[in-house]
Amino acid sequence: MSVREFKPLPAQPAPDATTGPIAWVRDNLFSSPFNIAATVIILASLAAVVPGMVDWLFISANWSGTSQDACVKDGACWVFISAWSQQIFYGSYPTEEIWRVNLSLCLLAGVIALSFLLPDRLRNKVAVPAFLLLPFICILLLDGTMLGLTPVTTDLWGGFSLNVLLAAASIIVAFPFGFLWALGRRSEMPFARSVSVTCIEFFRGTPILALFFMGSVMLPLFFPADVTVDKLLRVWIILILFMSAYMAEVFRSGFQAIPSGQYEAADSIGLGYWQKTLLIIFPQVIKVSMPNILATFVMVFKNTVFLLVIAVPEMLQVIMSALSNSNWLGGHAIEGYLFVGFIFWACCFSMSLLATTIEKKLDTGHKN
Repeated sequence: MSVREFKPLPAQPAPDATTGPIAWVRDNLFSSPFNIAATVIILASLAAVVPGMVDWLFISANWSGTSQDACVKDGACWVFISAWSQQIFYGSYPTEEIWRVNLSLCLLAGVIALSFLLPDRLRNKVAVPAFLLLPFICILLLDGTMLGLTPVTTDLWGGFSLNVLLAAASIIVAFPFGFLWALGRRSEMPFARSVSVTCIEFFRGTPILALFFMGSVMLPLFFPADVTVDKLLRVWIILILFMSAYMAEVFRSGFQAIPSGQYEAADSIGLGYWQKTLLIIFPQVIKVSMPNILATFVMVFKNTVFLLVIAVPEMLQVIMSALSNSNWLGGHAIEGYLFVGFIFWACCFSMSLLATTIEKKLDTGHKN
């Protein structure tokens, strides 16, 4: 058997740069004739639109003033937003009592922060009860009657703070309702399963606008003539039931993703039904359902703008009222709707970042 002599290969030229911004541009924007054409068309379109948009939005915009007469430049009239800022964020809530709205928003932010700052052994004991009590504390604070503060009726509540607080209160209360409906739908008891399926399919299959009209117009017809239920309370109940139906389906998908071995392991150590469900199964359901839970939260938050069709003074309703004001008939609809869109985008993007952080904390990727 002959032995082949080892001969080293000749040196090869160094490969082209595969990292860095130039390599990224070459690989992602100019990697093929089609990509080159698409990149050139998109860059040309941006070059034609962006400079004018930046000039209108920022450079030539009117930033200072208190009335429409201050809008003398050709750019956007942001004076319109600043002049109506209190109504946009707080509705008709009395100026001297706005601190109660701000305190409610701070309590909401504080309760969310508790979920991240508290150690694991205290999170469920402190953060969960705080979440469940928060909607009722905010109602007492905003109304003020039972706390000895100046009473503020719900027809004065409004603006962006109402969007945020109403969505948060609906999400918090709907969370346990959705969990119970999901358990009912999986139950082997015919009555519990029938009731859960009926509620879920009704509220999930009916458009939210129709539910708002039913809660605002039709529901009072079923009460006695001398009984009046506050309109905002009716809207809150509708949002809770609507949200509960979607959350029930999210939880049901999470239950189906849990391996049967988890149930068998809990049974083998003698846990009862609720111990098994709450201590073993439910944490895993939350873990695998987090992306869908966030999507449901964002959907409900955006749906709060539909309250304008039943004359609830949320943020978009305030903007539309301001546009029809006789002192601001200069055509500032673009500024108003752009501002509303930006605020809602910022909130939804923040919720997405928050959910991404929670997903990483829970390690939902099952990579290990």
